[in-house]
Amino acid sequence: MFLNCIYFVCVYLLSISRILESSDVVITILSQNNEYNAEQALRLKNNILTQTKSIKDPRLNEIYMLHEEFPGTGSWTIIPILKKLYQNNKNSKWFLFCEENAFVNYKNLLITLKNKNSNESVWLGYGVKDKHPTIIHHYAFEEDEKKRASYPLFAAGFLMSVELLKSIVDKDVKAIGSDFAIDASYELALVVNRRIQHLPLKFCLKLSPDCIVHPLSERSECTRFGKVTKDSIYFAVKTCSKFHVDRVPVLQSTWGRDAVHIEYFSDKLDDIIPTTVLNVSNTERGHCLKTLTIFKYLSKKLLSNKTVKWIALTDDDTLISVPRLASILSCWNGQQIALGQRYGYNIRGDQSLGYNYLTGGGGIILSVALVHKLTTSCQCYTPDAPDDMVLGMCLKALNATVVHSPVFHQARPHDYADEYLESYPMVSFHKHWMIDPIEVYRHWLYQDSSFGHNEL
Repeated sequence: MFLNCIYFVCVYLLSISRILESSDVVITILSQNNEYNAEQALRLKNNILTQTKSIKDPRLNEIYMLHEEFPGTGSWTIIPILKKLYQNNKNSKWFLFCEENAFVNYKNLLITLKNKNSNESVWLGYGVKDKHPTIIHHYAFEEDEKKRASYPLFAAGFLMSVELLKSIVDKDVKAIGSDFAIDASYELALVVNRRIQHLPLKFCLKLSPDCIVHPLSERSECTRFGKVTKDSIYFAVKTCSKFHVDRVPVLQSTWGRDAVHIEYFSDKLDDIIPTTVLNVSNTERGHCLKTLTIFKYLSKKLLSNKTVKWIALTDDDTLISVPRLASILSCWNGQQIALGQRYGYNIRGDQSLGYNYLTGGGGIILSVALVHKLTTSCQCYTPDAPDDMVLGMCLKALNATVVHSPVFHQARPHDYADEYLESYPMVSFHKHWMIDPIEVYRHWLYQDSSFGHNEL
C-alpha cells in the first residue's frame, strides 16, 4: 500500500512537471496602439497560434501584445515591463520578444530550446556593436571590442531565460545614465549588463531555414486605406539665413525635387529660394515658437485644401525619400496620427510623469487634422524650448496617436549599426556633419525619386 502511494505521488508530481513544461514559453510582441500596427501584431499572434496547433507539445504559455498588456508610456523600452512579465509568468522558462512586423517560426524556437538551460542566464539574439562613438549612444564607446556593449537587433527578435529575467527585474534603471530613452535595444543591454549571444542563423536579418525570427517588409499590407500620393504631403522646412547658401541648395537638388508642396520658413526673405518669413524672432536652438507659428500658418492656409492630408516638418539638413514616405503613409492614410522616430523623456520610472516625443531631425509627420487641433491647444513655455519635446507633451495632452517607425533617423547613417540599416527601407537621415550629404542621399534614399546619378 505504501509503495502504491509513493507510485501515485510520483506520477502526480511528474504530471505537474509536464504541465509546467508544456507552458514554459512566453512571447511578447512589441506592438503599438494604432490600427495598422495592432493589425500586424494580431496577424503575427494568430500565425503563431496556428503553428502551435500542428505541434504535439507546443509549450506555449502566453502571447502578449505590448499595446494591450503593457500600455504604459515607456513600455516600448522593454525595461519597465520586465518585472510584471516575470511576476505573471514565474513558472515559465523562456521569454521571446519580437516586433509586430516579423515572422516567428515556432517549431525552430522549440528545437533551439531543447539544448538550452533556463536555469542559466541566457540571452540569445542578433547581436550588434558600435564601430565608433555615436551621438545616439551619448558617445559611449569602449576601445576594446571584447568589452564593447553588444545589443540586440529588435527586428530579428531576442530570447531571455527566466533566470536572466529574474536577475534584472529589480535593477536600478539609473544604470542607463540618462532620463532620455533613445535606443531601446542599446539601453536594455546596459541594464542587462551582459553580452547577447549572437546567433545570426536563428535570429535573422533575412529568411533562412533555421530562423526563429526574421523581419518582414515595412511596406506590407498598406493598400486598404488608399494610396498616399506626393501631392497630399506638404513639407515645411525650418531654415535660417546662415544656411541659405549651403544647406538649402543640397535639399533643393535632392529630395526637394520630389516634393510637390514645399515651403521654406526662415528669418530673412530670400526670393531665390524663396523663403517665407513669419513674425518670429530666430533662436539658436529649440525653435518651439517658430514651429507652432508655422503650424498656425499652415493650418489656416490648408483649411480649405482637400488634397493635402499630411504636413511633414523637417530641418534644412534633413534628407528624405519622398516616394518612400508616401508609400509608408498609406498604412495610416486618413487617420489622425503623428509619425516619426520616437524618443522618450522620464518614461522608465513613474510613467505618468514622462512622455514620448518624435525627434525633429528625422522629420515629424502629422495629419492635417491633428495639426488643426495642436494650434488651438499647444503652447511654448519659452520661445526657444525644444519644439519636438513640447509637441510630445501636447500630443500626450490631446491623447493623440504617436507612431514610431524605424525608417526615420535623427542622425547620419554613420551613427547606426550596418545590420540595423539593412532591416528596414530607409526614409530619412539627419545632419550634414562630416559627411557628403549628396552622396548619402544617392546611396540610401534616391531610388524611385527624380534625382539622378549624373546630376550635380
